Amino acid sequence: MHTPHGPSRRAARLSLPAACGLVGGVAMRILPMDAPVFELVEPQGPPAPVLITAPHSGTCLPPDVAASLAADAATAAGLDDGPVHRLFLDAVPLGATLLVARCRRACVDLNRDPREMAPEALEGLPAGLRPHITPRARAGLGVVPTRAGAVRLYRAPLSTEAFVRRLATYWEPWHRALQQRLAALAERFGRVLLLDVHTMPTSAAGEAGAPVDVCIGDRFGKSAAPALSRAAFELCAAHGLRVARNTPFAGGFITRHYGRPERGIHALQIEIRRALFLDEATLEPHAGLQRLRPLGRALVARLLAELPARTVAPAA
Repeated sequence: MHTPHGPSRRAARLSLPAACGLVGGVAMRILPMDAPVFELVEPQGPPAPVLITAPHSGTCLPPDVAASLAADAATAAGLDDGPVHRLFLDAVPLGATLLVARCRRACVDLNRDPREMAPEALEGLPAGLRPHITPRARAGLGVVPTRAGAVRLYRAPLSTEAFVRRLATYWEPWHRALQQRLAALAERFGRVLLLDVHTMPTSAAGEAGAPVDVCIGDRFGKSAAPALSRAAFELCAAHGLRVARNTPFAGGFITRHYGRPERGIHALQIEIRRALFLDEATLEPHAGLQRLRPLGRALVARLLAELPARTVAPAA
């Protein structure tokens, strides 16, 4: 069952416009201000203790964000992951739940700490906010991205009001939904698997000539039981893919923040090389999507079988 969700009940009943414009060959969908900000795909039958998140699959921009861009559509789209969630749709009949972003990463990065923002990217810091300044934030890749490589995304620094509104409208509803579903699954099963799925360009997938096809990130053993990352590694390798663990990507905010294996919440970040199923320039799927889809289902099935026994007693 596909359910769009937004900041209000009315928004949850809306659907995105069917038509979208093409700017420089890239689809640029304008998201109405009251449109859903994420989509929830739930199983028709009984759920399994699996939540799959796709925080960078969105292709839409709110009108105010689109109007403030200095970069062209192709540059903004270059921050996205493409429709990686489609590789995991066949896992929904197994009981998996899918949480898919609707907004582009250029609007808000759902895989970042909400404090991860360089002060110079804002006109002024919100009262009481102590920014978490990281090398990524300095490079313009904080919770609200401001650069794509050397290209400036916005015409001017974000106002304090715009920054706060962006987080309240897009970041908070997504993470509230993620937290609620993790809590419900953990209460029901005493254990839960969180798969945070992404794509990586070939240029970032390791050494030239021998790029990694899939990277399994478990924060170096901190976000999931070792048996899970080992099982994911073995299954992907058995499908003929070149697999790495924690290099080049060990897991971002979602994996780090929610992965609590000691409490029965196991989080893995799955990075898949884009060229396996997408045109790397346009992020449009090619025939590789259908070839790779069985991997998504097989991966979820294998990890469900390996998920450690109940860790947390259900609430009384």
